Amino acid sequence: MKAETFIALRYLKAKRHQTFIGIITIISVLGIIIGTFSLIIALSLMTGFHNKMKENLLDANSHLSVHSLSDTMEIKEAEEIIKKASKLHYFKAGSYAVLTQGLLRGGLSSESKPVVVKGVLLNEEKKVTTILDSINLKTIPLNGVVIGEELAKRQGLTIGDKVTVLFFKPTQTPLGIMPRIRTYTVSGIFSSGIYEYDKNWVFVNLKNLQSVLNLKNKVDFVQFRCSSIDKIDKFKSELKKVLSPKFFIIDLRDTNKKLFAAIKIEKIIVSLIIGLIVLVAALNITSSLILMVMEKRKDIGILKAMGMKNKQIMKIFKFQGIVIGFVGSFLGCSLGVITAYFGNKYQLIKLPPDVYDFLSFIPFDVRFTDVALVFLCTVLITYLATIYPAKRAAELDPAKAVRYE
Repeated sequence: MKAETFIALRYLKAKRHQTFIGIITIISVLGIIIGTFSLIIALSLMTGFHNKMKENLLDANSHLSVHSLSDTMEIKEAEEIIKKASKLHYFKAGSYAVLTQGLLRGGLSSESKPVVVKGVLLNEEKKVTTILDSINLKTIPLNGVVIGEELAKRQGLTIGDKVTVLFFKPTQTPLGIMPRIRTYTVSGIFSSGIYEYDKNWVFVNLKNLQSVLNLKNKVDFVQFRCSSIDKIDKFKSELKKVLSPKFFIIDLRDTNKKLFAAIKIEKIIVSLIIGLIVLVAALNITSSLILMVMEKRKDIGILKAMGMKNKQIMKIFKFQGIVIGFVGSFLGCSLGVITAYFGNKYQLIKLPPDVYDFLSFIPFDVRFTDVALVFLCTVLITYLATIYPAKRAAELDPAKAVRYE
């Protein structure tokens, strides 16, 4: 062991008359622990929240959808698009659908509820989205409707009940413009785990909705699911190449770009704010080392008189700061990772479903890169905090240091 390392470790053990310095050192270590712990927890929460919301949002809505410049497309065109897409890398499933809006009325409630009505082929829809995974039906009956559990609770509906849907798209008749109204039987109640969908979405048979809206053999869009969320961009790029110019692609991530960007910015801001704890702890390290330099003036003078160089003197105090930073960072990061693990396992942070549509709890997502970055940055900050007191110690005149003791 080098002399400067040995001396640095001895100095870390405060003697009885150095209690004040010892307390400041302990506070410095605790500050580093709290700062790194808080950063790991904050980063894992923000990452988990962002990724889980993104995943749920994409799974519920399909990864990509293809639309026509003329609003609708023939089923033959839709099937041709799916056929072309199925030959591409990262394709998992594709289906087509019709989407509209209306007012639903029925059950124990006398109120009409605005709903999004989606006409689907049930088996194909399940391959593309996850909303209807809880439904055991193979198909939706021609006059059947599948509603969300939140909507069922609010309206007091159960399977077999009748509901009336007033569609927002009116129809032209010899008697003038008339509303489109249809009566359906509740054939199923789904629970997607996403409050917004469970409350506002209903699903009907594709042929039924085509008939209601007088679309004949037309659909609104084609939707796709990729083999992985990470492969969406690559699949999208390949899909563009095989599509006719009259079709365009909508990426759900683009429509929610501002939301995802806001979460990323929030993550940075939270990290900077919590990072101030580490900076305060680093200042405490500077203070404790300055006090230690003043306390050890005689020792420093003797060491220099014995031939120890300025660089070696600096290493003594730098090493102390690095040890404090390393120990504090290691303990803080370790506690953060352990807390995140159990927080994820027991879903500690629950969210009210009526406020957060896409999440029932905030998952902790600990990334190795985040942990490594926090650890290295903290050690670097503590190292920088040692430079001034170490330099001050090295600049002491040995003759004066010994004379005044």
